Amino acid sequence: MKNKQKKGFLYKAILFSTAIVFSYSLSNSVVIGNYTGISEFGSVAYAKSKEEKAAEKAAKAEAKAEKAAAKAAKAAAKAADKAAKAAAKAADKAAKEAAKAADKAAKEASKASDKAAKDAEKAQKEIAKTEQQNLKFTQKVDKNFDKAFEKYAQEISKAQSKYQKAAEKAVTAKNPNQKINKAEDKLSDRLSKADNKFEQDVTKVSKKLDKKESRSLVNSGWVKDEVYSKGFENHGQRVKTYVEIAKQLGQPAYVGALQANFGNIYETGIADLQNQIQSLNDQITLSNQTIQSNLTSITTLQADLAGLNTQLNGFNTELNAFTTQSNQISGQINDLNTQLENPDLTEEQTTAIQAEIETLSNELNDANNQIASTTDQVNSLSDQITTTETSITSLETEVVNLEADIPNLENQVVTSTNELNTTIDNVKPGVGVDTGWETVSLDVNQDGVIDNNDLL
Repeated sequence: MKNKQKKGFLYKAILFSTAIVFSYSLSNSVVIGNYTGISEFGSVAYAKSKEEKAAEKAAKAEAKAEKAAAKAAKAAAKAADKAAKAAAKAADKAAKEAAKAADKAAKEASKASDKAAKDAEKAQKEIAKTEQQNLKFTQKVDKNFDKAFEKYAQEISKAQSKYQKAAEKAVTAKNPNQKINKAEDKLSDRLSKADNKFEQDVTKVSKKLDKKESRSLVNSGWVKDEVYSKGFENHGQRVKTYVEIAKQLGQPAYVGALQANFGNIYETGIADLQNQIQSLNDQITLSNQTIQSNLTSITTLQADLAGLNTQLNGFNTELNAFTTQSNQISGQINDLNTQLENPDLTEEQTTAIQAEIETLSNELNDANNQIASTTDQVNSLSDQITTTETSITSLETEVVNLEADIPNLENQVVTSTNELNTTIDNVKPGVGVDTGWETVSLDVNQDGVIDNNDLL
């Protein structure tokens, strides 16, 4: 009850305070109105008047800003025009300097081109001069080589002619054998001297190959670049060694000299082609031998096959006979078993029939055993026949394949032989024709290399 009274009192106090504040505000508004001349109802009109003033002020500021902007635009246009004039002036100056630099560069390039042309002309003259010198050197050495070979050939021909005459006279002499032996000794001596002289001449010419300028011989065709000094300190040493090897093998000295200059059988590829041809011929020989062996084997196997078929026919006949016998015995046993079912049989008759059945059963077992044994033999023979027929077919197929392959191998032999002949001709065309010097092997120790190790 007391709480309700307190709440009522507070409520009344709040209403009273609010009334006082409201009345005070009204009194103050009258006071303010008397002082300023603006009542609370005239404040809105007063606010609108300030907005108009602010708008006028803003318009003036905008006009002032537009004026300033126009002034700035005018200044910017003036600066841009000034900058454009300066840029045009700079571009004109740069263009003049570029043209001047281009003209200078063109003059320098023309000057360099003229100098290069003169240098090239000078170098060409030097090359022509060197080639002329090399040509003279080459011609001289070439002539010396030809002279050495020609002299050697003349000495050989002269020695053989003298021997022929001496041999003809010896026939009518008192001691023909003694005369012939003496003529042969002289021939051997003359050939030896010719070889020695040729070796000296070739060695003398080859000594020039030790010099730097002798490289021009490669261009002359007297020395192949790929064999120049190959395997030796210098080319002269190579020629000397090859000549010595040829002589110790009983070959003419020129064989060594020519191979030293133009390549031995390994360097020219002649050895590879010879080996290739030999391998092909060996393969052809082996194929022919295999064909003959296969044909012999086929004949033998065909005979074996005929024998096996004969045996098989015999066993099949026996098998049929045993099978017929087995069937007959089985029929007899069946008949006897039927008789045993007769109730009128006496004990003696039954015993006799059973004894006969037992005898026939033993015979049936023997027949069946024969059938089994013969069947095994038939199967074994059939397997042998199949194996033999397969072997014959395989051998015949191999013969057909080999016979078809041999012509291909023969064609390869022809191709390789033609290549070998071309290689021989190209080793040094026109030198030592038909003497076979290109194919002589100087490889004494058969190690695939011709060097000092081949000297005995």
